[in-house]
Amino acid sequence: ARLPGVVTSPLGAPVAEVGGKKARVNVMRKQMNQAIAETLDENPECVYIGEDVEHGGYYLVTEGLAKRYPGRVRDMPPDETSLIGVGVGMAQAGLLPVVEIPYAKYLDCGADMFYEAVIANWLSNGTKPNGMVIRLQGFDRGVFGGNFHTHNMIPLPPGLDVVVFSNGSDWVKGWRNAVEAARAGRVVMVIDSTDLLNRRHVDPDAKDAQLMLPYPTRGEAASGGAETLGFDTIIRHGQLAADGAAAEAGAEASSAKDLLTIVTYGNGVVAAKVAQRRLAEEYGVSAVGIVEVPCVSEVPPTLASTLRELNGEGGAVLFADVCKAQQAPLNHFAVSLQAEGTLSTRGTGKDWSLVAAPQTYNPLGTTVTFLSPDDIIEAVRPMLGL
Repeated sequence: ARLPGVVTSPLGAPVAEVGGKKARVNVMRKQMNQAIAETLDENPECVYIGEDVEHGGYYLVTEGLAKRYPGRVRDMPPDETSLIGVGVGMAQAGLLPVVEIPYAKYLDCGADMFYEAVIANWLSNGTKPNGMVIRLQGFDRGVFGGNFHTHNMIPLPPGLDVVVFSNGSDWVKGWRNAVEAARAGRVVMVIDSTDLLNRRHVDPDAKDAQLMLPYPTRGEAASGGAETLGFDTIIRHGQLAADGAAAEAGAEASSAKDLLTIVTYGNGVVAAKVAQRRLAEEYGVSAVGIVEVPCVSEVPPTLASTLRELNGEGGAVLFADVCKAQQAPLNHFAVSLQAEGTLSTRGTGKDWSLVAAPQTYNPLGTTVTFLSPDDIIEAVRPMLGL
């Protein structure tokens, strides 16, 4: 389940040809549906349970699966404690449960059972495994639903692996890794980037279609690709040209040092890419790179060396977190990197910073309460003297 390394983002890469034709591309939601079907095909002991999942779930991610896999995609009563408890029982009975929790806020309702499932495995050093995948719906636009839809908090108890992805192709690869880890007894939580489920463009104004990606087939490893993304993997997004255009779509990240490197995950990747373009177009700052960290439950071992490679002794680092500042997982990343000296050697006062979602809830549904490109740009300006 641990495949360390640094890979290049698929966003903007040329679409490969299959049989002389370009591979079919799709939005994240469709790829998630296909990946879950793949898991049910490959693992006869896998059962998918949740609330309203037989009808496709709240965002149609499981659409059609109950008909294809009768008895293995099952609705449960709207009681998250029971839902996670059933997952624990299934795991201990030798099944491979996938437990869907609708909306991140609803995890609170099953918090006690959730922590019991996770920590039992950790306290027993794996001798009492509760292997399961929890699919948590989170990170929508942040303009609807108040407390229930803008909670944006990620619980990180010991024994839990947490991953968040920014596009469908990487989601599929990370999902495969999560399933493998669950089969080995781990509890893995895969958090949706709900705002991206049906989104086609990183920049809607540009109609760039960068989020329309091909499904990564199981045969990609034979041609040098990767079938899975391990927990230790980080993803590099290269710099742009001075006019905001991608240097070479799909090319390896530029060898030029970053003036600024943005570390982020999930929805934050799309916000960072929009900010990256605007910094190039409006401020003439093109030496901005992005490092995506899909696994937020621990600091990837390659992150420190990657940051040193990207910006050496002169560049700055901005941690852009989708969660609220007081509960942002990238806080831990910053502290760990500071403690080992990765962030502490420059001493200019503008070496690194953290920007996160606003603290307030959004009870009236009129204000964006998640991380935005504007938030990132406002954080970057004093760091670079813009």
